[in-house]
Amino acid sequence: MSRRKSTQAILDGRVKVNGRIETYPRLDVTPESSEILLDGSRLSFSGEEKVVYLVNKPIGYLSAMSDDRGRKTLTDLIDGKIKERVFHVGRLDQDSCGLILMTNDGDLANLVSHPASEIEKTYVARVKGILDDRDLQAVKIGVTLNDGFKTSPAKIRLLRSEGNFSKYSITIYEGHKREIREIFKVFNKPVVSLVRVSIGTLSISLVPNPGDVKRLSRKEIDLLSKGAQKRTPRKGNKNL
Repeated sequence: MSRRKSTQAILDGRVKVNGRIETYPRLDVTPESSEILLDGSRLSFSGEEKVVYLVNKPIGYLSAMSDDRGRKTLTDLIDGKIKERVFHVGRLDQDSCGLILMTNDGDLANLVSHPASEIEKTYVARVKGILDDRDLQAVKIGVTLNDGFKTSPAKIRLLRSEGNFSKYSITIYEGHKREIREIFKVFNKPVVSLVRVSIGTLSISLVPNPGDVKRLSRKEIDLLSKGAQKRTPRKGNKNL
């Protein structure tokens, strides 16, 4: 069954997980320890190969596998490019672009997204205005966002200044909702464009064009996993 048909089967109430009808396509389950029925017949995933893909998400796509409002999703983006049933690891705003991981390996997804792993995620942000030295130091130490969330220390450097605009490289270790945009909002510097250019050891050079998809090699996956395992959690950081 294709990915699109699988999603529709779930939305139609034809799928049961551990005896309950499931209508949420993005529910995380472990096939090996869960009973998954389609139209009353048990599905088997024991022979499914574990895969990890790196995707360059264009602007305009939701970080979701389906959308009841008909907006473009990751399912549309990878249609015809990824044959396995995969889900996305983390999120990237609809109005942002760049790297996102997609996999069917729940253990790897948990490792990469867990707060204790603190995988570095680097972005290039083009903003209106420019941060002064005091602002830059505040970002490096951690700032309190408008919703009260205190960010962990970040790496930030000015790449170039372009008239009334400036471009920054900024690296964070957590995944608070719209964190990069909210950081610059603290200093009244709206983000004009935002690109995620690296996740841990993975660079956008592997998938340089919007819409590009690359299946990661075993070596690339191992390097990413080892980078996650080396880090230790920062005190007080409980957010993905």
